[in-house]
Amino acid sequence: MMKLIIDKFNSMDEKTKKILKYGIYFSIFVCTISVFILLTYHFHASPDLFYIGLEVFRLGLFFIVEFIICALAIDTIKNQVNI
Repeated sequence: MMKLIIDKFNSMDEKTKKILKYGIYFSIFVCTISVFILLTYHFHASPDLFYIGLEVFRLGLFFIVEFIICALAIDTIKNQVNI
């Protein structure tokens, strides 16, 4: 199963790979911002900072999953249309 997924990513169109790569970089940047917010919570102990940090982290993880799923879907549609 894992080999199938890796082969699917390796056979993607270059434009789709580029968008996926930059999307994952953006998502990691959002997760990094959330880590800094959670570190600020650690030093100031404000419950609002904790919940904001958790929500931003969830948003970053959601973006990663969304970029991967959309890249796979777009690549599959492109392959089916070109046939």
